[in-house]
Amino acid sequence: MKVRVARHEVRDEIQRRILTGESKPGQRLSQQSLARELGVAQGTVRESLLELHWLGLVESVDHLGVFVDTLDAEKICEAYLVREVMEGLAARLACGHASRADIVELRNMAHEIFRLAQDTEGNSAALDRQFHLHITELSRNSTLIRLSQTTRVLGMTVRAFREPAVIHAEHLRILEAIEHNFGDEADRQAREHVKAAREMIESQVKQGTFVPKWVG
Repeated sequence: MKVRVARHEVRDEIQRRILTGESKPGQRLSQQSLARELGVAQGTVRESLLELHWLGLVESVDHLGVFVDTLDAEKICEAYLVREVMEGLAARLACGHASRADIVELRNMAHEIFRLAQDTEGNSAALDRQFHLHITELSRNSTLIRLSQTTRVLGMTVRAFREPAVIHAEHLRILEAIEHNFGDEADRQAREHVKAAREMIESQVKQGTFVPKWVG
């Protein structure tokens, strides 16, 4: 296994454990134990933990080690605020790069997300992330793509309680603006889409019903 691939797989596995609650807040993450358990070098684990520290999922305490950080609504909403700006910019930049084939693919993804969201056994979350990531990739901005991938991580703990039909309509409005090269409108629609998700979380927090839940 290549070192780069190994690091990404180790990072994703530790990240999964944190976001699912398998690794609890305050739990110490031993590099030696993780390396032995996952079958990689301690250096690979160290690099993975550095990435997770940048994401805000772990905390490094001098002379004590690395610990799972607390995942709460405030941190998630902060990430969504940043996402509003980045998703808007991504949609704006995608206007100049999206081909007809790209629009067709994205529209098909939006329809499939809607179908899965209506199925009680379906899981539309992964495809929804792919939909937004594809738009971001169309921006052709490598910095934006990299930052977008990191801010999305905390969204993997949020189950959308919004009407699938509403989300579907928002997706299609974003695509329509991109298809017609309306940069300002694409930016606005993308921001409003993420803002609605953030406001849903904030509403649940006020009602005391918000609980982070893994939807990977």
